[in-house]
Amino acid sequence: MTSAVNFAEPATPSRKQHRRSMAQNLRCCAAVLCIGLLAATAAQAQTPAPTWPVKPIRIVVPAPPGGITDGVARLVADHLQTNLGQPVVVDNKPGGSAVIAERAVMNAPADWHTLMIAPSSIWTDFPLTVKTPFDVHKTFTYVSDVASMVHMLVANNSFPPNRIQEVLDYAQKSSSPINIANLSPGTRSDMLGALLSKKSGGKITAVPYKGSAPAIVDLIGNQVQLTFEVVTNAAPLVKAGKVKALGVVSPNRSRLLPDVPSFAEQNMPDFVLPDASVGLFVLSSTPPALIQKVRQEMDKVTQSAKFQAQLKTQGFDAPQPGTMTELQQKMLNTVEQNRKILSKLRIASN
Repeated sequence: MTSAVNFAEPATPSRKQHRRSMAQNLRCCAAVLCIGLLAATAAQAQTPAPTWPVKPIRIVVPAPPGGITDGVARLVADHLQTNLGQPVVVDNKPGGSAVIAERAVMNAPADWHTLMIAPSSIWTDFPLTVKTPFDVHKTFTYVSDVASMVHMLVANNSFPPNRIQEVLDYAQKSSSPINIANLSPGTRSDMLGALLSKKSGGKITAVPYKGSAPAIVDLIGNQVQLTFEVVTNAAPLVKAGKVKALGVVSPNRSRLLPDVPSFAEQNMPDFVLPDASVGLFVLSSTPPALIQKVRQEMDKVTQSAKFQAQLKTQGFDAPQPGTMTELQQKMLNTVEQNRKILSKLRIASN
């Protein structure tokens, strides 16, 4: 059973202790990532690429069918199946802050034919905010970005503010309740929603939701007035006039909604984060040479023009090319930025 962090401000321990705890956690994550990467690199130089796959591949997804992560996973499965000549099956295991899916991978036969495609938040966000029965950083290796995701703040059409600073100003003057839907404990949406509530002096109330779909229904119905949502989900609603966009959680504007300014443009640096992603994970106990083999096969998929065109039709950007070293550094940078958000919220990371 997972236990999500309550974003309410605790009385103890002190802020210095929180920061010391989070700094120690970050150094530990860095050490684990670097050691794993060095081991994989050394083994690659010494060990020939293994024969893989020799049987059908299972891709576990910590989300229900029909969602954005599921859509990306099925796209990857189609390409891997074509390239490798083996059936590739998507197995949906939603719930439990991804722990159900992670357990499914951990309990699979140790033949390295079970992979996981999941939001990068299960690596960069959840380990800092959700207590799990195992160390995600030690148990799983992040092998490849698959698709890039941008978040944005969206509002009910009747909500007067049109920019994030206007939201904060309005919250101080309004006598009406203002609610923000927070999606899935420990996610980027959850942390950003808690941060917005904090900056409003508690005038904006964070309301937890189990997922995007019910939150959007209530946003359109004005049961909640705000939510941080992935642009992939939000853009069609904005274009259809069902909700309005207030800003993009990214250094740059989204190509899907180019008229919506980023929070960087709005001079709100606390809300500017690198793009999130959907990525492919393997167990860290996977032989290093096989990890490199999986990475090579994923590079063939993600770098193909056909795959990138299909991603765009689903509202995603193709991942930025880069080495595993660069990928791991990007992940660590995101962990550090999330740590800073938690520090502002006075919450100690795990």
